[in-house]
Parts: sequence; C-alpha cells; structure tokens
Amino acid sequence: MAITAIDHIGVAVKSMDQAAAQFENLLGLTISAQEEVEDQQLIAALVPTDTTRFELMQPTDPESVVGRFLERSGEGIHHICFEVDDIQREIDELKAREVQLVQGAPREGFVGQVEFIHPRAAGGVLVEIAQIELRSPTSCGLSLHHATVATEDSEGVSNLWKKNLAVIDHTRTDANTDASLVAGTQSHLVDGQAGQGDSLVEFRQSVDTSSSIAKFIENGGRGVYSLTLAAQDLSSVPFHQKTGKTIITPDELVGLRIVLQ
Repeated sequence: MAITAIDHIGVAVKSMDQAAAQFENLLGLTISAQEEVEDQQLIAALVPTDTTRFELMQPTDPESVVGRFLERSGEGIHHICFEVDDIQREIDELKAREVQLVQGAPREGFVGQVEFIHPRAAGGVLVEIAQIELRSPTSCGLSLHHATVATEDSEGVSNLWKKNLAVIDHTRTDANTDASLVAGTQSHLVDGQAGQGDSLVEFRQSVDTSSSIAKFIENGGRGVYSLTLAAQDLSSVPFHQKTGKTIITPDELVGLRIVLQ
C-alpha cells in the first residue's frame, strides 16, 4: 500500500467549542475548516500542525458511530488517517491481500475519498486511508513526529502492519523521548514505503506491569497511547510556557496524551 503520510488524527469530542479552546490554549493551534457531515451525523473540524492535522469530530446524534464511540470510550483518538494517491487502487490491493475493510468501497468524507481498515486487521487501531481533496496548510512551529500504539505484542502488531499495510521497519535514530513514557517497555517503529518519516507509528509493549503502557492497556485496551509533537521552539508552546512540562495528559486535552519535544 502506497502510504505517503499521516494526514490526520481523528479525535472524538463532546463539545467542539471546548475542544477548540483547549487546543488553542495548550498548543496554540486553531481550527482551519469546519462543516457538518450529515451522512455521518457529526460536525468535523480540522486543526492543522505544520504536517499532520487533528480532525475533531462532535456527534450530532448519540446513536451515530462517533456518538457510540464516545459513550463506550470517552473523548480521545478515534482513528489514524493515512494519505494515499489512488484510493481505489489501494482498496483493490487490500482486497487482494484479504485485508478486512469497513466499507469495501470509497465514500466521500470530510477530507476527500476515504475507506477504513478494520481494527482487527491493524492490531486494534482503526485506520483510515484517504485520497485528499481538502488541505489546510499552516505554519505553527509544531509537527507530528510519531504516534505510539499500546499493545501486548509490539513485534506481532508491527509484523501485522507490515503485512497488511505494506509499511516498513524504521530504526529509531533520535533519543529525545520522555523516559516516563518508555520505562519498562519495548517498541518497534514502522514508516510508509518511502521511509521519509512522514508516517511514523511506534508499537510499544510493556515488560513491566507497573508501567504507564501496562496501565493504559489494563484500563482501555489496545490503541493509540500518545502522540509526540516536535516543536521548532519549545518555549513558544503555550502549555510549556505556562507549566515548564512536556507531557499533556488526557485529562487536559480531550483524552489525548501529547509529548512535546
């Protein structure tokens, strides 16, 4: 599968206004586009960084897909979306490899033509692929470095992604990772086929039952555990300015754990 980059991180929120205020107050990020997606019964908004966007999703019906997700899991990451050049070709290739899809055909989404890969085919993560039509270029000094997925078998899930999503191994070359997130764990890192670092996903497994990853899995199961954002100037990030800290906790930002570096 020809993944070019992580386009956005889908985030389920209860209140768009409150979520937007938190993103601006903590990260200095603002909404660039917003609309109601009637067939999906939600209001969607894009909050861009220099690379990846956050897609905030507020349900308009509690019985909608996102509404049920909020009821079951609370606010937080709903999916990861990867950009592809030709979505029909990618769907055909996924079907040929017998990868389980949610729809089986592209449909019009907020950012373009989209399809979803079932969490069972991606180690518990709902993966969206999209042929992008709506872009939101910005310059804010923040970019996504990588997403970290919590799992009980980092090697197994990494191999599953390599098999089903055709990603490649990516050796970690930076040591600028917060020790409180990695203590008592081991990880595998993958990237898109181009290997440019635009699609980095880390699969992290606990080897210590007292680690934060182990507690996350115990409380919420597998899924996206944290997002690491690279700042051109850390001192310019509002959260760091106010607190001196580099980790935003889920209680502070609509269920998201953000690591600043």
